[in-house]
Amino acid sequence: MTRANFLGAQGGRELIAFLSGAQSQATVELRADRQASPRVIRLSRQPKVARLLDRHVIELAPAPRRPIRSAPPAIPADSVVLTNSAAFRAALAHQDGRAPRHVRVLVDATDPSLREARWSDPVRELLALHERTFMTAKECAPRLAGGSFVVSVVGGVTEAGVPLPVTGLFTGLVKSLALELPDTNVLATVHAAAPLEEVLATVSAELGAGQLLPVTYHVGGRRLTPRAVPAEATPDGMPALGQDSLVVAAGGARGIGAPILAAMAGRYRPRIVILGSSELPGDSEELPERSTFIRAQLNGPDRISVAEANARYDRLREQRQVRDTLTELERLSGPGRVRYLRCDLRDPDAVRHAVDSVDGPIDLLLNIAGTNRASDVTAKSVGDFRTVRDLKVHTYLNLKEALRGREPRRWCNFGSFIGLTGQRGETDYAAANDFLNMAAMSAENEFTIGWTLWRDVGLGATPLMRAFLAEIDAYTPMPTEEGVDHFLTELTAVRDAPATVFLGDKERELVRGIRPEFLDFCLGETRALPYIDTVLRRNATELVAERTFTLDRDGYLEFHQVRGYPTLPGTFVPELAAQAAVSLVPNRVPVVFEDLRLESFLRIYRKDRPEVKRLTATLLRTDERESVVAVRVLGDVVAPNGVTVARDKLHFSVTVRLRDAPVPGPRWTHWDEHGSRPLRDPYHAPGSDVLLREVFRSTTDTREHPLGRRGRLALDAPALRRWFPDLLVPSVTLDGLVRVAVLHTVADRWTPVAIPRTVRRIDLYGGHTDLTLAALTEPVELYVTPVDLDLEDPEPENRAIAVAADGEVLIQVKDITGAIVGYVDQETGRYLDRERFDRQERS
Repeated sequence: MTRANFLGAQGGRELIAFLSGAQSQATVELRADRQASPRVIRLSRQPKVARLLDRHVIELAPAPRRPIRSAPPAIPADSVVLTNSAAFRAALAHQDGRAPRHVRVLVDATDPSLREARWSDPVRELLALHERTFMTAKECAPRLAGGSFVVSVVGGVTEAGVPLPVTGLFTGLVKSLALELPDTNVLATVHAAAPLEEVLATVSAELGAGQLLPVTYHVGGRRLTPRAVPAEATPDGMPALGQDSLVVAAGGARGIGAPILAAMAGRYRPRIVILGSSELPGDSEELPERSTFIRAQLNGPDRISVAEANARYDRLREQRQVRDTLTELERLSGPGRVRYLRCDLRDPDAVRHAVDSVDGPIDLLLNIAGTNRASDVTAKSVGDFRTVRDLKVHTYLNLKEALRGREPRRWCNFGSFIGLTGQRGETDYAAANDFLNMAAMSAENEFTIGWTLWRDVGLGATPLMRAFLAEIDAYTPMPTEEGVDHFLTELTAVRDAPATVFLGDKERELVRGIRPEFLDFCLGETRALPYIDTVLRRNATELVAERTFTLDRDGYLEFHQVRGYPTLPGTFVPELAAQAAVSLVPNRVPVVFEDLRLESFLRIYRKDRPEVKRLTATLLRTDERESVVAVRVLGDVVAPNGVTVARDKLHFSVTVRLRDAPVPGPRWTHWDEHGSRPLRDPYHAPGSDVLLREVFRSTTDTREHPLGRRGRLALDAPALRRWFPDLLVPSVTLDGLVRVAVLHTVADRWTPVAIPRTVRRIDLYGGHTDLTLAALTEPVELYVTPVDLDLEDPEPENRAIAVAADGEVLIQVKDITGAIVGYVDQETGRYLDRERFDRQERS
């Protein structure tokens, strides 16, 4: 079976459950180890444990929005909307009765009691909403292909950027659901307290953007995404426990909890109390072979089935595993220093009663309990969803309530890396584990460990499972010694990493297969940029990079010629500057360009002679709001005959302002057509000194207007995908917009051809690219004012604007100057250079 088939198969749900990190101690769903006998894991003593998995710290990090498609409405008409807010419900009562192809869940998490993970009426309401979210996904999934499923948690993150525990319920569910519904746009947006209209605007923008994970956080103008950063644990220099310490474990008498408790007992000899669900057998009771037991049960008076006989055997086997663990712990920690309290961890009264019977302050609380019943959302029952989610979530809340006023010195949750990435079939398990991640982030002295597969304990220890895992080769089988070593190291680490996850090469390969760019984001590596070839020097405030231009790689320059030579459009300078600036200041996006100066052309004179240019970016200042970067593009100027005219000559300079997220655009009222007069675009006239073809034929319906000039954007999407798939700035749109500025007539029939020289300011709104604008279903209108615009005025006052059909401004360019190089006859298309035109007019 291939890994892809394994991850997508519904028939192997229990196997998926295990591989998703289900080293749960309270309940085990897979019964693969039919003939395995109970045993106690005795740890070998090694001076140094070789490690197959690396520690990563989970954090929220800036991730600029990258639009990849046009932004749809936040809530389409054929949507079903779920919410726990009466105010939201009243504002969104618009569903049109059609079968929904879109689902929206609006979670109001602004109640102050939700800041901490404790039982309250708002918590119960959100658990009920979480369950309805699952049920809606289950019911609507077959109809959502081509649609969308969005969960927005309002107030789900503090102004300081700390997520609330309840937020994890929804983000974990979404991460898994996104993998199960690949043809549906599934995402979660988490917001600090914000007005509903602001939330919906963000939802619309995110639906049009690419996602590293299908979860983004929006705080104070910043856009954040969870990531896992490799980081070794740093010891704090203090012993974690001592003989006077008290350890309470919720679960842990079986599975991975058993060797961890044994290691602590052997090293520190603390008092240990285990809360578990198994009934302890008598010391004298022995367990026969499985086949002997089943045969006796089938021939007994109860007339039970083979399945029930197997289940009885498994329960007895688990009871003996618990007994053997307790015996080993008492041997290591000392007589009378280990207690086992039978307790249903999902029952708040039972947990409170058990905790009340434990004397003394608790030095370490281990929250280990969990179970798993993996299956796709359409096949998973509501009962299974509740069972998996509630064992982790209810246990945590019950422990918090029972320990109110006597909080442990340290609290450790056992989680799974599935809480970070999601997994098919794991909408419940991922939700519960992401809840534990965020609970630790919002608490003091608490941490959650995201485990993956253990090789020697739990389900991974059986020959059948080992053979199966070796066949699919998808997860790193971690030896028990390594898992224990990771835990003990974490126990003594400096307390600055509330949520960690352990990943090996196989886990990274798996993550890269489902989230291609996510690991690069975790490592802080930026995506390759087409105008940055080599970084020659980089520090905190300066970057120097090179870019080689050739017609082989930059063939589009053939379609933009100035006086017969392929030439980079001046309006592409913001693109070069943006790429240099974000290479220096990653995780911010360019929103403003100021004082753009075009000093000399960047041309390619001969196909066999590359043009090497140097980009320098200097950080002028930075703060929480924005970073300001000055960019210059320099190069040796070489004449057509190969002679170097000047070295390190300045081609272009501009200042870039970057922020954490794109800026929303202002509004514009579209002009009516009264008084418009069509004009030929002079840049397409044969023989023109500035001749644009193919991908640069980006405008249509160019015309004069009583208020100025106007045109309509006409982008060639296939050509854009061929030549410019990775640009940060809508550069072709910018080129077409600036060209509209020349649209007027001289001597009743001539239209000037100009080249830009300076631009005072360019504002980009909404984070659009040429490809997202090309995908809009309604046309983008282009406007230039005033009527009497003079491009050669040394103190210009003009404005060029690209506007969406709904009136949102997409780009604004202010105060353009240029040099007129010639004129085109509007009647014949004839071109005259400026010198000839001036002679003709004088004559």
